[in-house]
Amino acid sequence: MPTRRDLLKSTLLSAVPAVAAAAPAGGIRHIDIIHHSHTDVGYTDMPSVCRDLQVRFLDAALETCMRNPHFHWTCEATLTVDDWWKGAAPARRDQLVKVVQSGQMDVCAMPFNQTPFMNAAQWKQALDWLPNQVQRDLRISVAMQNDVNGMPRAGALLLLDRNIHHLLMGINADMGGPPFRRPSAFLWKMPDGRKMFVWLGDHYGTAYSYFEPKNWQHGQAKGATTTLRPPYAGDHLKVDEDSLRAAHAHLTKRLEKLAADGYSYQRLLLSYTNQWRYDNDPPFPPLAPFIDAWNKLGLQPTLRFTTATQAVKDMEAELGSNVQIHEGEWTDWWANGDASGPREVAASRVAKRQLDAVFSPVWGEPTKRILRRSAEMYKDLCLFDEHTWGANISVSQPDALDTIAQFTEKALLAYRPMGHSEWLLGQRARTHFCGKPAGLYAVNTAPLPYTGWVRFPGIDRAAAWVNNLPARAATVIGAAAPEASDKVELRLDPSGWPQSARWPGMTESLFASGLGDILTVFIKPPFKRSSSMHPARLDRLEATYGQTKEEKTAYTRIFTQPIVHPSFATASRRLEVFRDQPRATLTVRFDRISNTAPEVIYMMTELPLKGALPRFSTGGVPYTPFTDQLPGSCRDYFAIDSWAHYQSPAGHWLWVTKDAPLVSVGGPHTWQRIQEKPADPERLWTMLLDSFWHTNFVANSHGVMEFQFELAWSQQAPDAPATAETLLSTPIVVDHPAVEACPELMKSLFTT
Repeated sequence: MPTRRDLLKSTLLSAVPAVAAAAPAGGIRHIDIIHHSHTDVGYTDMPSVCRDLQVRFLDAALETCMRNPHFHWTCEATLTVDDWWKGAAPARRDQLVKVVQSGQMDVCAMPFNQTPFMNAAQWKQALDWLPNQVQRDLRISVAMQNDVNGMPRAGALLLLDRNIHHLLMGINADMGGPPFRRPSAFLWKMPDGRKMFVWLGDHYGTAYSYFEPKNWQHGQAKGATTTLRPPYAGDHLKVDEDSLRAAHAHLTKRLEKLAADGYSYQRLLLSYTNQWRYDNDPPFPPLAPFIDAWNKLGLQPTLRFTTATQAVKDMEAELGSNVQIHEGEWTDWWANGDASGPREVAASRVAKRQLDAVFSPVWGEPTKRILRRSAEMYKDLCLFDEHTWGANISVSQPDALDTIAQFTEKALLAYRPMGHSEWLLGQRARTHFCGKPAGLYAVNTAPLPYTGWVRFPGIDRAAAWVNNLPARAATVIGAAAPEASDKVELRLDPSGWPQSARWPGMTESLFASGLGDILTVFIKPPFKRSSSMHPARLDRLEATYGQTKEEKTAYTRIFTQPIVHPSFATASRRLEVFRDQPRATLTVRFDRISNTAPEVIYMMTELPLKGALPRFSTGGVPYTPFTDQLPGSCRDYFAIDSWAHYQSPAGHWLWVTKDAPLVSVGGPHTWQRIQEKPADPERLWTMLLDSFWHTNFVANSHGVMEFQFELAWSQQAPDAPATAETLLSTPIVVDHPAVEACPELMKSLFTT
């Protein structure tokens, strides 16, 4: 199984275009060393065990700081600080605050290392992980992200709102890479003109390798392993003169190579993580005596043991205006890992939609209890969108108990808020109608009027049709809506599957041929995981399709067609076309056969807009792929909130995904490393499943999975986020009886 040490040897960085950053001339005269633990919520140990370990690491760092004023520690994640704070006595909390305010310790602003799937509400929760007073006491002023290959502007904008203007990135280049040559600095310009100073550093643990030629680490053991231990004084970074001069000779060679590669700053920032497991590692107290001995011997460049805040602000001050400015969304190469668990991702998205409904103004102001309960759910969802998905053996040993145990804890972070948000929404709906006239109500929690089916939970296949159900309002369900007139003009292929659909006022179809086509990408036999990163070893297989069955309702026409592909035991696609308005719902359902070989399952949507680029949003911040991205950031696929908006003189097309938030623009690009706009950006390929990762993601999601999509056309530009939310919403049906509710039940069971 590839370890983190193997990942550092990755040659994939060469595939990412290097953009040299401008810098003052001169050799490196000073090195700042930032010591921290890389926070994986899982990977090395069970997620809950990792959190316990991190709390203990923080306590050990605090103890070391109080014993040695030369020792410094940076807390990478507020998640750890929050866990520690909750269990610490007031006197111990005061000690932490004192050490932080003295500059000996540091707390960074992010709760963990994120993936780009958090929505706007999650981002607000994530950056308020600590209580406000604790944040003020700890004087948080920088952010740090490690491992991950990108950072949504949604998060950067909120950081700037909180007066946090500095970001340190320690990207892991395995299966990805940094956008520019590193180490380097740049100013990241936001859509509103504000700028963030970014230190694009080496991989988060490379400081050790600048001074020692060999790794001390022996494997990546669990914390409970008693045959491997953390390093102690004398194991490495020794302080005798011979060892120091040997370290200096090794450093000199590293710095010469760095200069030859184009680095020209006089100052360098290096991150140091311990050599026990590399990830989730404790402090290394002997680092302080090593730095002291180095400087006492007069070796050059000088070393300083410091914090992230001090180091990055001093770097900014030294560089002055000699920093390039870049703008655009910072898309993440690692985003495809989330597609290894399609069901869990879908469950998390159900929870997010239900929480949106919980806070709909239709119910009135939320109580403090609702705010408290929803905050717990949002924290679960944030942690689900944290970057560590599973064990370091999850791909090499997919059926191991530790693999299953770690992903069980991870999956619970999606399923638990899904269930609890559903319960909270039901409570709000039931209590809202107390004192109101009896009736069968449909409640539209969405921001725009709703037209479509209203389902009756608990009553099999029962449904009613509503037209223009007012936004954020409740309406009594009355007589059936009149049958819709058949305004749609459909063109079918020989199997009966729709190839185009056009309504009055449209000069182009709602979609082009091939809607819902399935294609898989896999490794040519003989299969090896090491082949997964080589495009020449990849192959594709398109699905075939059976005869389509059509049925008509009073309001829609429904087309159902079997899909035939060797990856599926059974599969089908279903297209429901609205008869009197330009809208359709596509549902793809399959039963994937168990298979541990890497595979990507794509579904295609093509729009009749040759060469047009879509507009996406991530975390509520819109952007246009290819034209509004950092150079060198991921363009093979994009993590989106839910929608893609295309526009042309012929109108506006809105494509919305309910369950699968990863899309590829212009054709499957598995390991293509594209940077230029493709020839056919009107084609969206949704990544329904991706099991290409070689570590810590799900190796073999199989069984029945379902994915739903909406397509709508309008002459005028839509409010894309509001329209997408409405298209994906489900009106709440409340049967409010004429009999008086039992007060004991209403108070104890349903009151929120």
